[in-house]
Amino acid sequence: MNRKTIAVIGLGHGGLVAALKLQQRGFAVTIFEQKPRDAVGYPWYDDIRADVFDFCGLPMPPRDCYTDKGKRLFISPDEQNSLRVPSGKPMEEISIDRRALLRHLCALCEDAGVCVRFRTEVDSLVVKQNRVCGVTVDGKALPFDLVIDASGLFSPFRAQVPASFGVQANPRRSDVMVAWRGFFQWTPGTQAPDPDRNIYIKHQGSVGLSWCNLNDRGEVDVFVGRIGGLSPEEKDAAVQALYRNHDFFSDVPLRDGQWGYISLRGPLGMMVADGYCTVGDSAFMTMPMMGSGIEAAMKAGLWLAQHIFEHAVTDFTAANLWGWQVRYYKELGARYAFVDMVKRWVLNIDVDLLNWLFGCGAVTNEDMGLVSTDPDNPYRLTAGKIAQKVAIVLQKPAVIRQTAFRMLRAANAKRTANAIPPTYDRAKIDRWLRRYNDLLKNEA
Repeated sequence: MNRKTIAVIGLGHGGLVAALKLQQRGFAVTIFEQKPRDAVGYPWYDDIRADVFDFCGLPMPPRDCYTDKGKRLFISPDEQNSLRVPSGKPMEEISIDRRALLRHLCALCEDAGVCVRFRTEVDSLVVKQNRVCGVTVDGKALPFDLVIDASGLFSPFRAQVPASFGVQANPRRSDVMVAWRGFFQWTPGTQAPDPDRNIYIKHQGSVGLSWCNLNDRGEVDVFVGRIGGLSPEEKDAAVQALYRNHDFFSDVPLRDGQWGYISLRGPLGMMVADGYCTVGDSAFMTMPMMGSGIEAAMKAGLWLAQHIFEHAVTDFTAANLWGWQVRYYKELGARYAFVDMVKRWVLNIDVDLLNWLFGCGAVTNEDMGLVSTDPDNPYRLTAGKIAQKVAIVLQKPAVIRQTAFRMLRAANAKRTANAIPPTYDRAKIDRWLRRYNDLLKNEA
């Protein structure tokens, strides 16, 4: 039997995990990355659960690549009230250097025999007879049995997949947070904040958020993100407001700030086609507004490889890969679709109503434990607690109307995502896909 060949476009976390696992099981995997080795990924830290490495059967990265995740405080738009997220166990969640993590995963792949080609840009997919059958590099068509698209949020390759499969080409403007992140010196002699992470919701009345954190490397970590767009002038105004509010924030940059794009929507409705699948940011695999997509992408990469092994997939059709997408939706995707709806409500709600919600007692510090990514999260809303919150919220009919509408839509999004057809029936999938995509449209 011929050895099956697999191409991975982009050095994404999910693609790397899939590449490693598939190479270890006898596939011939090639990763194409357009950037040089030392320039891949954002030069900043993001939060993940430490147990994702054990979950994926991977060694932890070197200890100097990560630190314990700090405590978080969400601050109301008027900055008069705040909500503290309960702390987890030490090193339960870690803040990890994204570039160091990519280097770690890449080294594991190369040690296993994966061919990683840096400074190599994929021009296009090769499509023949309604099937993806390779990639074009430097004008030359290279045949592959499967192409894994890990090229990021604005992947140009989704649009090249035959339209009959229903793979969405581009995210909407409202699905994307435009972000700027910079690192500054800590002002000597000032007191460290407690907690060390201050996150401003709808900062300066925006549809977005900002933060000003002090990490345990002595750096002031400043983030400004806005849904749909962020001008340099808006960024500067937000940074200056944070500077005025935090004594420890000096105006001395440690390195140039970086602009980036973050997916804030639920997962892609269609992730597979004949000869093709997409993982990571290219498939919108993030926890909307609740963290990065690193964990989701790594798990998706693992599940993709496991699906191929367990079902002895040698013909990489959409039908044969569909079970992998179903697993992703059941394990993570449906929950993320729910968070997508809640996120749209929080960031588009009237500022005065949001300020009231922060201060009225309907949401408490204990409730903030619900934002944890822990699958065994101990925080629960009991019937008694819900009754107390309803009694408070009844004081504001506008909140009731908005909350009820959004919660119903969020629950419907989760229910619809969970109703993904378990088998590859094209007619049923098309009907499900229309319902799912319609629900994730931004109605603000």
